[in-house]
Amino acid sequence: MKQVVSLLTLLLITPASHAQVSAALSGDQILQRVEGGFAGIDDYTVTLDVTVDIERLKVPPMHVTMYFKRPEKVHFETDGFALLPREGMALSTGRLRSRYSIESVRKEVLDGTTVQVLTLKSRTDRSKLHDVLLYVDPEHWTASQFVSPLPDGRIMTAAFRYQQVDGHWLPSSLVVHFASAPTDTVDLNIFEQITPTRRPQLPRNGTITVSYSNYRLNSGLSDEIFERRATSSGKE
Repeated sequence: MKQVVSLLTLLLITPASHAQVSAALSGDQILQRVEGGFAGIDDYTVTLDVTVDIERLKVPPMHVTMYFKRPEKVHFETDGFALLPREGMALSTGRLRSRYSIESVRKEVLDGTTVQVLTLKSRTDRSKLHDVLLYVDPEHWTASQFVSPLPDGRIMTAAFRYQQVDGHWLPSSLVVHFASAPTDTVDLNIFEQITPTRRPQLPRNGTITVSYSNYRLNSGLSDEIFERRATSSGKE
């Protein structure tokens, strides 16, 4: 039976002309630049190929179709089981600006490139990611990486690579790494999984790799696609 995985939207971004401009920008202005790249994309469809390498968890390679439509409608479809890191896929600068305050901005070298590092703090205690380090590459105004401690003491690191699609810089790959916690914990909120069986205990460390291909932008997706999600999952 077809499983439907409910996730939040991923970051979509476009290039800027000069990296040097970012030196004089505030944190909010940097996020506006990143967020501005989403302009012109009303909907998209993309294929996700997912591999999981996490201790004590055996998951076969996954092939998932993701649909997105403004403002934040998301629908995932696969012919079999699917397990994805919800928080790793949730990077959206519009949500960041409304849900996080910017504590500081600094420069740092990441993989040989000077990036802007924004320290973000959640405006509410209900957020699963209370503190976030967001690494922004000012050459293309893309999020290179974000790092956040999880409630159980583990550290989650999500690293993005990009490709150009119809003039937009869109993710080509995402690698989410979960660092080990000192002791075993159960954190079912990191993964959102539709399955008739009991959810397994979350493994302590490992990596999830997502490859993106076959982007289709502004194809005029019907709202019925996202209504099927509600019917299949039983919730929004």
